[in-house]
Amino acid sequence: MYSCEDATDIIQPGELGESAAFVNTNDLVIGNFGIYSLVNSNTSIAFTSRFTDEVSIGSSHGGQDIAIHQGILNENSGYAEALWANNYRVIFRANSLLAAAENIVPEEGEQEAYDEAIGTAIALRAYAYSQLLAYYGEDLLDDSSLGVILIDFPANASTSLPRSTVGETFEFIFDDLETAENLLISANTEFNEFLVSRSFIQALRARVANYRGDNSLASSNANAVLANFTLPTEGDEEELSEFYGDVPGAGGDEAIFTLEVTLNSGPALVSLFNTNASDLDGGPIFEMSRDVFNILQSNFESNGDVRRNVYVDPSSEISATPMDDVNPRDSDQIVIDKYPGNPILGGLAGGLRNNNKIIRTAEMHFILAEVAARTAGFTEAARQIDLVRNARYTTPVVTPAYTSASEAFTDILLERRLELFVEGHRYIDVRRLGALAGIGYDRNPVDCTLYQSPLCDRPATDTETQYLPIPLAEFTGNPAISGQQNPGY
Repeated sequence: MYSCEDATDIIQPGELGESAAFVNTNDLVIGNFGIYSLVNSNTSIAFTSRFTDEVSIGSSHGGQDIAIHQGILNENSGYAEALWANNYRVIFRANSLLAAAENIVPEEGEQEAYDEAIGTAIALRAYAYSQLLAYYGEDLLDDSSLGVILIDFPANASTSLPRSTVGETFEFIFDDLETAENLLISANTEFNEFLVSRSFIQALRARVANYRGDNSLASSNANAVLANFTLPTEGDEEELSEFYGDVPGAGGDEAIFTLEVTLNSGPALVSLFNTNASDLDGGPIFEMSRDVFNILQSNFESNGDVRRNVYVDPSSEISATPMDDVNPRDSDQIVIDKYPGNPILGGLAGGLRNNNKIIRTAEMHFILAEVAARTAGFTEAARQIDLVRNARYTTPVVTPAYTSASEAFTDILLERRLELFVEGHRYIDVRRLGALAGIGYDRNPVDCTLYQSPLCDRPATDTETQYLPIPLAEFTGNPAISGQQNPGY
């Protein structure tokens, strides 16, 4: 018999495990940037915009993501695997750093930096799990249903674990957030939009509690955030445009947590929709859906909605009669300019990159509106929606008068569709609120003529709108998950 240990059980030259990579507090601080580099909503934005009703095929579309745009979603889908794998990469890096930190004793004067580094890694792990649960959890309102795989150590190729329950996953996230918050308080961590902060932790806790329907926890944390963050009282097109264009200082209190994108680091968000630039000559791949544009245009004409001109590039060709056009793909081109590129970065790459806004102030108002709607506080729900609309309108809005939870959720879902357009929320929003509002994916017939598929609109009760499938790759490498696929796949 021959032994192959000399070929398999070896340490490669230059190989660096966590025990060698992290030897002091400063290594932990630097190591967190390796976690930040994976925490982005690029894949969420791409999947959500194409699969739901946010975009239509652009004039320069060359077949990219056509299957997912047609509604084809199964355990072999690239996005189902990417969203799963990307978030578990974040978790792996966080767990590796945390495991190494157990063997590091901070030197004199380093305790605050050490606590902040540990708190940051734990908070980012909680964020990754919140994404996994939102996309793959079987039923967010049923604690006994299947959640995701919980790992709090550096996993390896032989790690094999089953899915935990939704309730266990929620508790894991909340425990992480509590631990992280206490560490940041101990470290006297100050707010920084581009780094994990206590405000980010409170906002994430509000979001996750809202997913679960925990009204008390969601509202208390959303209100805690809004004690320090406020929306404008009226719409300002220039200010909003500069905010999305990453002009330093623009946007005031709009952002709670943003991933800073540099020339060489971070997602090229512009390229999700345009080939070279966010204008008509830049090669639009996916354009704004006709229905989203129609709503924004109506709001603009009635109340001066500044999002219309911020989200739509002025070079766009807007048809007055798209339903009658022979070829609306060429005559009706609504170029998405919400991600306009950052000219400060320079060159073609700079034109394709923008900072990745993960949690914004407006979302806290939506959370409070949902809490109010769930508890029959229809006046308060309307007030919260008012605050968001007035922040975008130049002419004040007439306050809606909801008479039922269904009516309130319909309006909340509508406003989330506009305010959070192509920010990676629509899939999760319809999953959570679609059945309550009686609304699924609503594609304009013009958009549906641009691709060959029998599927145009889609009800919120479809399997594919409820949750993503656990990817086949996980079943292949993890026998403990056998028999735990989401129902319907």
